Amino acid sequence: MLRRTLNKIFSSRVFYIIFALLASVVLWFYVEITENEEQTHVVSDIPIVWRNEDLMRDRGFLIVNHYPQTIDLTFEVPLALVSQLNNSTISVAVDLAGITRTGHVSPLYEIIYPPGLNLNAIGTPRRSIDRITLLIDQLSVRTVEVRGEYRGGTAEEDLVADAAEFDPPIISIFGPEDIISRIHQAYVPILRENLDSTYIDELGFMLLDEHGYELDPNLLELVSTNVETIHTTIRIRQVKSVRLDVGLIHGAGSTTQNTIMSIEPEYITVSGEPEALRNFNILHIGNFDMSSFTRVATDVFSIVPPAHITLESSETTAIFGVEVIGLDFVDFNVESIFMINVPPEHHVELVSPSIPIRIRGNSDDLEQITAMNIRAVVDLTDFTAGRHRPLARVYVDGTTANVGAIGEHRIPIIIHPD
Repeated sequence: MLRRTLNKIFSSRVFYIIFALLASVVLWFYVEITENEEQTHVVSDIPIVWRNEDLMRDRGFLIVNHYPQTIDLTFEVPLALVSQLNNSTISVAVDLAGITRTGHVSPLYEIIYPPGLNLNAIGTPRRSIDRITLLIDQLSVRTVEVRGEYRGGTAEEDLVADAAEFDPPIISIFGPEDIISRIHQAYVPILRENLDSTYIDELGFMLLDEHGYELDPNLLELVSTNVETIHTTIRIRQVKSVRLDVGLIHGAGSTTQNTIMSIEPEYITVSGEPEALRNFNILHIGNFDMSSFTRVATDVFSIVPPAHITLESSETTAIFGVEVIGLDFVDFNVESIFMINVPPEHHVELVSPSIPIRIRGNSDDLEQITAMNIRAVVDLTDFTAGRHRPLARVYVDGTTANVGAIGEHRIPIIIHPD
């Protein structure tokens, strides 16, 4: 009978509801007691943060060493807060604003907790040490040259790599005098090969002693520089042979068929960016007026390539020679002289009634020309009263033949007020 009654009670739904409620209450009491129970929790290797370090450096001081390197803190805290306390969420800060001398100083430090932490619940931790001992030294400054060399070659034989350019070319180093005095250069390693175009990059550098060895890493931790990277440029130039050219201004019967010209040197060597030289095959160094001489003429031209191209050849001038073949000339005294644009209320007096003019052209064409076919025209637009020798322009009228005047013709005149 009793057994039947118990089975009926244990199998009822009400029993299971009451049992679940009692189990929940017991579990809640257990968690509350466990979570709020204080436990000893040690946070090790807490990093040190420096405040007002720039102010200390402005005064000419720096930290050479400090002890200890990290801090340990021991907490008596509830288990629920343990996960919030570690060396990633906690740091200690030292204010360096009060540093005014060299030697050993032992400032206090402040514990920096994560935001939102209930400080009343964690209490005051036990510290592994109460003060941090700093060794302060005088800050010295030294400037050293930036050096480096590119040895990776170029992609093509006609390409040349210029010496590496560094900006800035000199850097400043800050640190203890006995350490920075050993540093003689900032060396930029350039780890590239087979360049085919100008290379530009921001590269790191190494601080080397007079023998080319890098300083001990422990010593370098006490050194700082005014820059972190060096703007490095390696210009890749193409070297190319180009032909010189002089433009001929034809006149007085000259054409490409009856003209022979020479330039010495005929070719020069230039260099520049490969893209700039891609279609650069001829360097035009000037023009020459073919009506300025009778048969043979020479001139000297400066060899000046465009601004973006460098002259590699030693020659800076070229000798130009030109000859006209198959043409003759005839001299005339021309009296047909005309003045145009005479200043108002002035008149012109010719010092000589005629001027000598030489006409060049094919001999058959020249036979048809007389002095009557030739006229000289002087434009007096920019002249005033007085003696002048204005330049005259010569015309050969009455023919379609390729003939013309040789040389420059100036006519002496006197301009009188009316």
